[in-house]
Amino acid sequence: MTLGRRHYLLTAQILISGVLLAWLISFAKPSELIAAARDVSPVALLVTAALLMFANALAALRQSIILRALGIDVSFLRMVALNWMGLFANNFLPSSVGGDAAIAAILQSKYRRFGTIVSALLINRIFGLIGLMVLLLILFILVDLGALQELVNHVIQWSIGLLLLLGLAGTMLIVLLRGDNRFARLVASGFARLQAMSVTAVNLGWTSLGIFAFSVAIMLLLGATTALLGCWLYSAADFWTTTTIVLMLQLVLLLPITFNGIGMTESVAAYCLTEIGWPLHEAVLYSLLLRGLTIAISLPGVAAFFFVPKTDRIARETQVVADIDAEKP
Repeated sequence: MTLGRRHYLLTAQILISGVLLAWLISFAKPSELIAAARDVSPVALLVTAALLMFANALAALRQSIILRALGIDVSFLRMVALNWMGLFANNFLPSSVGGDAAIAAILQSKYRRFGTIVSALLINRIFGLIGLMVLLLILFILVDLGALQELVNHVIQWSIGLLLLLGLAGTMLIVLLRGDNRFARLVASGFARLQAMSVTAVNLGWTSLGIFAFSVAIMLLLGATTALLGCWLYSAADFWTTTTIVLMLQLVLLLPITFNGIGMTESVAAYCLTEIGWPLHEAVLYSLLLRGLTIAISLPGVAAFFFVPKTDRIARETQVVADIDAEKP
């Protein structure tokens, strides 16, 4: 994608985010939102923020384990600092891989193993996504989502159908594009990189199983922490139903429709929560509080950007984004 197209896409995403947020706040009535916000316990916000920071520290530990398994010795404390910087980048840079790009830029400046670093970051992402999907599948079986159950069942069916369709399309591309043109080489290169990452993940052996279990635990902690805030905010909320909905929202963040999911995630959260009985203003306030906490706990990560020269960082991040976009499953 050229720079001009990226600029237009970013502008459109920001506009959509702004429109969705404005519509959601006006629909929920600002006066009711302000009144409900006054009743929010500062202790609840502080506890939630502390638990979210602990979950992010666990995510940094998972990333450091993967990097060490691939021969890059990164200390836990250094990885926590880099992960914190990545959180800031994810919230303020126009890309879901902005945090990975920033982390890779700094690691590359020290270790000079660009391919291994990118593979480790992508493997970390893939394990996180697999952990999320497995946990959601378990929750869908155990938790009654009420009015949302039928919608969730349809989404699962559509997702399975889409995955099968993508698999069929990929197989057809491999068979049909055996020529020597540029597009065929690009597709072949992408599949080769995915295969290489899969082999790398498998070669981790028992470490892979540990990382997978760790990923499920991290996702469960994130979901439970945010659900706890929901129960503090709306006392009639069911803990496990709220946990399931919050984890479902992680999938919404993968859709590149708005700027880093802003507006889209809050709208989907409000819809899902009101479907299970939440008052609209409480549902909207909850989604806005989650967004605010996510941004707030990432702010200290801006300090890490001052440790890398600007010109070097931009060049490296541009290269990392291109590589991650090409290899992303």
